[in-house]
Amino acid sequence: MMKFTAVVFDLFGTLVRDFSRHSYDIVYQHMAQTLDAPLDDFRQAFGRSFQDRSVGVYDTIEQNISHVCVQLGLSPSSAAIQQAAAHRYAFIRDTITPSQEVLDTLATLKQMGLRLGLISNCGPDVPQLWPQISLATHLDTALFSCRERLQKPAPELYHSACHRLQHPPSACVYVGDGSSEELTGAKQAGMVPVLKRTNLGNVYDHVRPEVDSWQGHAVDEIRELPALISQLQVRANG
Repeated sequence: MMKFTAVVFDLFGTLVRDFSRHSYDIVYQHMAQTLDAPLDDFRQAFGRSFQDRSVGVYDTIEQNISHVCVQLGLSPSSAAIQQAAAHRYAFIRDTITPSQEVLDTLATLKQMGLRLGLISNCGPDVPQLWPQISLATHLDTALFSCRERLQKPAPELYHSACHRLQHPPSACVYVGDGSSEELTGAKQAGMVPVLKRTNLGNVYDHVRPEVDSWQGHAVDEIRELPALISQLQVRANG
């Protein structure tokens, strides 16, 4: 059997903290106050725009906010929209800043000779902030759904990541927390999926059937991944 030569990661809940519902509700309050928008109406409308946001309908978060305001019959100033976006940017920047443990683990995987990639379902603020984040220098390629105009579990995303890493899907491990049916998508694309277990009590998509029924490879912490991949290598070569 072919040995594993690459690892592709999910972002939120895998390499960085989950997209915290409790923390982001505070961001919603700041954004709505800045825009003079009814909190519940704004939260619902902006939440509904995730699908469009994550497949590239909006080039920027400012455009996304402006469109939501139009839907709500609001006419905030450009300065207010920029300030509302600033609250979101600050939250995203903090959330996608990785721990030293994650960076050390990625360094270990690179020392093992593995190529590393990322696929994230996200809005345009993530790739905008990405060059400022230390993760960017530890990964060989990163695919963002808003730039690719596709969301996981679209097979094209997995195949594109493998192509950019210059390794076939059968030689790639995919690691994610099971959001958006990403593990099933990775398996169907020919990759070996690994569940990164996480607490689903504070996320927006806490109902994840594939996680509830998962019986495949799994880790509780990213630092466990090098040992697991070494075990998979031994099995593949055995």
